[in-house]
Amino acid sequence: MKTPDRRRGTRILALALTATLLPLPGAASASSSTAQIYVAPSGADTAPGTKARPFRTLERARDEARKLTGRGGDVFVNLQGGTYVLDRTLELTGADSGADGHRVTYRAIAGQRPVISGGQRITGWSRYDAASGIYRAPVGDLKTRQLFVDGRRATRARTQAPLTGFTKADNGFTAPDSTRAGWRNQSDVEVVTQIAWKLIRCPVASIAGTAVAVQQPCWHNANLHTGIGMEAPTWFENAYELLDEPGEWYLDRTAGYLYYKPLTGQDMATANVVAPRLETLIRGHGTPGDPVRNLRFQGLTFSYATWLAPDTDEGYADVQAGFHIVGAVATNPDFDSTRAAWAKTPAAVSFENDRDLAFDRNVFTRLGAAGLNLGTGSQRGTVIGNRFEDISSAGIQLGGIDEADHHPADPRLITSDNTLANNLVTRIGTEYADAVAIFVGYTTRSAVHHNTLHNLPYSGISIGWGFGLTDPGGNPAYPGNLGVTMYDTATTSLDNAVYANHIYDLMNTLADGGGIYHLGADPGTVIHRNYVHDLGPTGYGPVYLDEGSRFVHVTENAFCRTDVRWLLINGGGARYNAADHNVTTNPDVAVQGSPNNVIADNAVVPSCDALPASVTTGAGLEPAYRDLDPPAPIADRTAPGRAEGVSAVAVLPSVADLSWTTARDNVAVTGYEIFADGRLVSASATTKVRIGGLVPGTTYPLTVRARDAAGNLGAPSATVTVTQPQLDNLARHAKATSSSRYSAEYAPEKAVDGAPGTRWAQGAGLPDPSWLQVDLGAVRQVTAVVTTFEKASGYRYRVEVSADAGDTPTTWTLLDDHTGSLTTGATNYSLATGGVPARHVRLTVTDSSGSGGSVSELQVFGER
Repeated sequence: MKTPDRRRGTRILALALTATLLPLPGAASASSSTAQIYVAPSGADTAPGTKARPFRTLERARDEARKLTGRGGDVFVNLQGGTYVLDRTLELTGADSGADGHRVTYRAIAGQRPVISGGQRITGWSRYDAASGIYRAPVGDLKTRQLFVDGRRATRARTQAPLTGFTKADNGFTAPDSTRAGWRNQSDVEVVTQIAWKLIRCPVASIAGTAVAVQQPCWHNANLHTGIGMEAPTWFENAYELLDEPGEWYLDRTAGYLYYKPLTGQDMATANVVAPRLETLIRGHGTPGDPVRNLRFQGLTFSYATWLAPDTDEGYADVQAGFHIVGAVATNPDFDSTRAAWAKTPAAVSFENDRDLAFDRNVFTRLGAAGLNLGTGSQRGTVIGNRFEDISSAGIQLGGIDEADHHPADPRLITSDNTLANNLVTRIGTEYADAVAIFVGYTTRSAVHHNTLHNLPYSGISIGWGFGLTDPGGNPAYPGNLGVTMYDTATTSLDNAVYANHIYDLMNTLADGGGIYHLGADPGTVIHRNYVHDLGPTGYGPVYLDEGSRFVHVTENAFCRTDVRWLLINGGGARYNAADHNVTTNPDVAVQGSPNNVIADNAVVPSCDALPASVTTGAGLEPAYRDLDPPAPIADRTAPGRAEGVSAVAVLPSVADLSWTTARDNVAVTGYEIFADGRLVSASATTKVRIGGLVPGTTYPLTVRARDAAGNLGAPSATVTVTQPQLDNLARHAKATSSSRYSAEYAPEKAVDGAPGTRWAQGAGLPDPSWLQVDLGAVRQVTAVVTTFEKASGYRYRVEVSADAGDTPTTWTLLDDHTGSLTTGATNYSLATGGVPARHVRLTVTDSSGSGGSVSELQVFGER
C-alpha cells in the first residue's frame, strides 16, 4: 500500500498558525481609516451611536455599520457590558460585510463582558404547593425547552432512569402499570430512549391505561434503524406529576404557567430565572455570489437560545452526531431512504456562504441546541480561543453532509481553509447526548488543533461523513450502495488536519464512539500528536476510523487509560489508512473487515507517565489560552538531565536497537522519547527501545529525551547515527501455502506480497493451530524472520525452518519458540545469530486467543 502523503495534510499546519487575534480596544478613537460605533443596554437607537451617546440595539448598530463600510476602512462596533436581549434574530447578509478587504468587528469594550441573549426573565413567582416546595410563575405563551436559575441549568421534570417493565408496541409502549394515565397535558410529555450511540426524543400522543402511544412521524422515523431505535423508554420528562426533585421545572403551555422546585438555598424572590425564547441569536446567510465576509466577533457572550423542533411531532429521531431524521411517514419507507433527510441540529450563532469570519475570545453558554455553526460554503474562517460550555448539543459545527457539501455544483459552496484552534469545549450534549464537541463534515483543508475537550457524553471530534457511500464507486461493503447515488468523483473531504488536541473524560453517556471519530475517504488527512485519555468501556477507541474511512494517516499520538483499545478500523470500506509511531498504554487494536490498512511501528508503555511529554504537554490549549481552563499547579518544574551513552545498532533493514544510561532527575525519570531525524518515532519506560519503520540504506541521526511525572522534558541527548543495511526480504513473492484460508482476499500469498495492508487469515471457524509456510526456492542463510500479526497482541507461535529439497519438507528445526507466552506487539522478531540454512520457513500459530491465525506480513532476511 502507498501510505497517504503526510505532507499534504500537514501543509495546513503552518497556515493555521498564522491566525492571530487583534487586541481589544482600551478606548474608542476615530481615524481616517476606522469608524467606531458604540452600543450599550442603556443606550437609545435615536442616539448617534457615539461613546457618549451609544445605540441600544445590535440591529441599529448593524444598520449604521452598513452605511460606514462603503467609506473604506475598518468598522468597529463596540459593546459596553451588560445584557442585550434580542427581540428577534440578528440577521446578517452580504450587505453587512467588510468592504475592500476591511473588517466589521463586533467586540467587547476592554474589561467588559456584553451578553447577547435570547432569553426571557421569569418573575412573579409564588408558592404553588407548599407541601412539595413547588413555585410557579405566569409566562403567557412562552415556548422553551430550557430553564436557567441563577445561571445554572435546571432539569426538566423527569422520571428515574432507566425505566423497566415496558414492552414495545406497534405505536409506542405497553407500560407495566397505569400510573401514567393520569398525567395532564399528555401531548407535552416526552419519551426518551438512550441506546448505543443514539439519544432519541419523541413526544407522547396519549396514555390510556398501560398503552403509551407516541406521536408520528417521530415514532416511525425513530424506529427505521432496526434494533437501534426506540426499543424501550429510558425515561419520561415534562409532566407536572414528575416534579419531585429540587432543581426540576415544568412548563404548562396550555395554562401558561412555569413551575419550579428550588434547590436548597434558592430564594425565588431574588433568583435570576431565565428561559431561552429565541432559537437563533445571530444568523449570517450569504449567497455564493455575495457571501457574508470579513466579520469578526470578539469578547462576546452568546447565551439563552432554545430549539423548539423536538417539541413537534417530528421530535428528535436521532441518527448520529447531532443529525436526525425529518419527514413524513410516507416519504420515509425505510432507513436508507432517509439519508437525504438527515437534518443538522441548528446553532445559536450560524453562518453559511461566508468568507473570512473570525470568532475570538467569545463564550457560548446556556444554549439549547448547538453553539456555533459554520455551514456550507464557509471559507477561511477562524474560531480561536473561545469557550463552549453548558450547551444542549454540539459545541462547534463546520461544514455539512448534503450533496451541496460533498459534490457541490458550484465550487464556491465548498467549505474550506477554516481553522478551529485553542477552544475549550466542555459539558456539551446536555440534552442531545449524541452530539460531539467538534463536528467537521465534508470539508477541505480544515485545521482542528490545540483544542481542549473534556466532560463529554459522546465523541470528542467527528470528522467526515457519508460512510463511504458518496466516495468514488461507493462503499464496496454494501451491494447497491444502499440506494445512495453512485459517484465517480471524489468528495470535498481532502487534506484536513486534526492535531495537538487534548481530549479526555469522554464517552460518559453513550457508546460506539471515540476521541477522534472519522468517516469516509479523506485523502491527505492527518491525525497527529493528539493526547486522548480517560475513555471508558463504552468508547471504541481514542481513534476510530469507521465506515469508508480511507487515506487517513494516524501518527505520533499519545493514548492512556483507554479501556478497550487504542485504534478501531471498522467496516469493509475502511481501507488504505496508516497508523504508525503512536504511543499507547493499551496495545489492543481492532481491524474489523477492513483490508489494506497498515498499522506498524507503534509503541506500548506501561503508564501515562511514560508517554512522550512533547505530545502530552503540547496538546490542548497553548499557553496564551490556558486561562480558559487553568491547569492544576505543578510543584516540580525541574527537568531531567540528558540521557547519556546513547548507542544504536541496526538489526534489520528497517529496524534499529537503541540503548542509553539512566538520566537523572530531582524526583524520578518516568520515560524517554526517541527521535529519528527530528521526528518522534517511539517512547520507552526503560533505557532501551527497538524502533521500526526505518528506510533501508538510510542514515538516521537519533536522539533521546528524558521526562518525569510532571511532564518536564530534558534536553536532547547527544546525536548518534545509524545506517540501515540493504538486505532483501527473501520471502517477498515467494511461494506461500497455509493450513487454510478465509477467502481469496486472505490467501497465504497476501502475507508475502510486500504490502502490509493485506494479510493471510485462516478459514472461518477453524480451531487452533494454524500454519503459514513459505518456500524460498533454494537453501539460503537465514538471519531473521519477522512476523506481523493482524492484532497487536494475543498470539502464541513458533517458527521452524527446513533445508529439505522439494515442496514437502519433513525435517524441521526450531528457530523461535513463543508458545509459552502471548505476544504483546503486532510485530515479532525471530533472530538467528550467525544465520541458519533454510529453504522453507513455517510459522505455526498455536493459540490465537479466539481470533484465528492472521498474518499481515511474514518477512525472511538473510543471504541469497
